[in-house]
Amino acid sequence: MDKIFNLLAQHRLEAYYNTFLTLGVQDERDFIDGVNGEDLDKMNFSHVEKNRFEKMKDFIQRLRAPQQAMPVQKSMESFHLQYTYPHCPEPRDIRDMDPAQNTVEDLMLRICHQEAIGNSRALCLYTIEGMPLTDDPFFNTWSLKDRHIENGSELYAIFTPKENLKQAPHMPQREMTDISGEENVRCHIMLKGDYEVKVDLTSDTIRVLRQKLSNESGIPAHVLLYK
Repeated sequence: MDKIFNLLAQHRLEAYYNTFLTLGVQDERDFIDGVNGEDLDKMNFSHVEKNRFEKMKDFIQRLRAPQQAMPVQKSMESFHLQYTYPHCPEPRDIRDMDPAQNTVEDLMLRICHQEAIGNSRALCLYTIEGMPLTDDPFFNTWSLKDRHIENGSELYAIFTPKENLKQAPHMPQREMTDISGEENVRCHIMLKGDYEVKVDLTSDTIRVLRQKLSNESGIPAHVLLYK
């Protein structure tokens, strides 16, 4: 199954695979600049299928870094990652991503597309030292820069059936917590830095402290683990 068929299958348009090949589609970029509404009409696309096609184009654009100002373009050109996976014959390259804007989730989508991974499997990423990068969906929304994924980083990928993964916990509604207190406590959040919160040492619990830290940092309380 090649990348084009896999891409169409993800958006339930695989029935048009051969027709798109006849039009001259060779890679995902051709869907953006080589296929127009008139082509879809000739292929007898329904209204629903046209909506799916537009969503597929949005997905394709997420695979590539935003095209904006020249300084961003330069950072994209210089940013480079490599990843490998079990039985991979040689390290694979990732380029054309903007570390300040592209997220870990964008990187995951890019790798899955590059390896033609279908909807039935998921991707887990690790640093070359073995530290997990994709354990919590919340942190997958952070940029590569915020996750300290540096230029030249080497990553390790594991492709696994989705049923092997634990479901992400439901994100609870943020609680309103009294932020008053006479004492300051400095808390460190990995990859984010230090925060000071006011606490009442005689009555506040760890749960209250975690909620206050969540309010201060903007990070959901359920992913703030006390160590």
